[in-house]
Amino acid sequence: MNLRKSLFVLAMGMGVALVADGKKPSDPVLMTIDGKDVRLSEFDYLYGKNNMQQQSPVAVDEYLDMFIAYKLKVADAIAAGIDTTAAFRKEYEGYRLDLVRPYLTDKDEEERLISEAYSHYPVEVEASHIMVALGKTPEEREKNKALLDSIRTAAVGGADFAALARKYSIDRSASRNGGSMGYITPGRFPYVFEKAAYDTPEGEISPVIETPFGFHIVRSGARRAATGEVLAQHILKLTQGKTPEEQARAKTQIDSIYTLIKGGADFSDLARRESEDPGSAKNGGMLPWFGAGRMVPEFEKAAFALADSAVSEPFQTSYGYHIVKTLGHRGVPALDDVRQQIMGMMQRDGRAQLPYRKKMDELRARFQTSPSDSLSENELIDLETERLAAEDTDFANLLREYHDGMLLFEISNRKIWEGAAKDTEGIEKYFEAHRGDYSLAEPKYKGFMIYTPNDSMMTVVREYVAAAGDINPDSIGVVLKRQFDKDVRIERVLAAKGDNRVVDVVAFGGERPDLPGKWKCWMPWNGRMIEAPEEAADVRGAVTTDYQAELEREWVEQLRATHKVKVNKKVLKSVKQHLNVGR
Repeated sequence: MNLRKSLFVLAMGMGVALVADGKKPSDPVLMTIDGKDVRLSEFDYLYGKNNMQQQSPVAVDEYLDMFIAYKLKVADAIAAGIDTTAAFRKEYEGYRLDLVRPYLTDKDEEERLISEAYSHYPVEVEASHIMVALGKTPEEREKNKALLDSIRTAAVGGADFAALARKYSIDRSASRNGGSMGYITPGRFPYVFEKAAYDTPEGEISPVIETPFGFHIVRSGARRAATGEVLAQHILKLTQGKTPEEQARAKTQIDSIYTLIKGGADFSDLARRESEDPGSAKNGGMLPWFGAGRMVPEFEKAAFALADSAVSEPFQTSYGYHIVKTLGHRGVPALDDVRQQIMGMMQRDGRAQLPYRKKMDELRARFQTSPSDSLSENELIDLETERLAAEDTDFANLLREYHDGMLLFEISNRKIWEGAAKDTEGIEKYFEAHRGDYSLAEPKYKGFMIYTPNDSMMTVVREYVAAAGDINPDSIGVVLKRQFDKDVRIERVLAAKGDNRVVDVVAFGGERPDLPGKWKCWMPWNGRMIEAPEEAADVRGAVTTDYQAELEREWVEQLRATHKVKVNKKVLKSVKQHLNVGR
């Protein structure tokens, strides 16, 4: 969360245990504000979160004052209609959906899918496929699916699968590989494709499946134990799309590089200088960990065959000539090590929708009480949010915290931060009334610096300023810009020694700097040393902060005077006894 949340010094936590198990026990009224009940559970929740940020617990009475001020500000925001604005509703709806989203997943189904995905890790499956287009119309879809059904019938009947793939598949690689995908590993393909390859018995052909790319049939082939993954770096000299002469030159170059490596040259340095793989060259040829099927077969075979730290001889793939250095091997990882990777994979390939769909079906069964009902997903989510807020105290408190935190931010911005920033007269008056509270840690130079691109322009500007006589400091920028436009820059400065290189020269005897960029020459104007702040602008940050605090004190006093707050002393006493904090 952001500033809205930090306003109340809130950190994630469960609070003190006056309300247990996230359920709604007896939840007495701690106070009323203008007759509206405020429950103990809300106070307890926020009090506990606040104290998690403190080195020592805040006394109950002290926190009670903060809590009342917080609730009064929220009430003021509601009275101002902030919660009815389109901007508020849109942002709050986003927060609400983020909060309820974890509850919209069937956890058993999610865990089943994670376990299923992990069960594929120890095994690699040889797979081939034939793909036809999805079609742009329902009629085309049915026609294409029927075509693939007939192709499957032919393949099951003994027709050569590779020949069928070359004839019918729209996968461009099928013409050369007969639909072969090699050995596949988890996460490389859409879920339904992977599932078809792993679930179809060896030597058999899956029913027609659909992915975002088309309709497929998958022939599941041999199984083998997972080869794990390898970490490698490589150097590439491209031959793809090159003339025979250029290809011969690439072979000569890769052989020369190999000779240098055998002579002790650093592989990473050579990769950075010589490799023509734009994705890895700048990183010394480093590739991410990869398993079977991730690289072209020749590259995969070379990398897996090498011992750690060994370097291959030059070899050729469809891309060009390579030299590979294998840095490490690793086997099948533990589930805990790849759980997040699997969940990311589920998000990418769409299978994360399955636990969501199952949860939606569950909610529809719960809330759609008659066949004539037709609840949209948004309506189901709204009903589930209401149910959670009614039955789960932690959820209800967090939802209210989002809601009220947004209101607090906006009303505070209007009443204090934005108001103070615009109220220059109010800040100046506050400074004058509290001038003695402010000081400078060290003397500062205060004035203006006028910059020009060169000496000749500086001479013109200097003569103009001298001839103009008295110029109001508040107008100097406008006057010079009107006269010289883009040939002059004016900077108001307030700087101690070391804060500004130009001021150091003018006021503190520093060495003349060579300024970068356009503005090479400067002259001070209307400058002087000051020992103490002369106006609010000299201590703007400190004065603004104090003025905002003053505005907030006045605001809270006004709220307390116009709203009726009644605390249930019996409930408050029980809180103190339970916590043994405060009096």
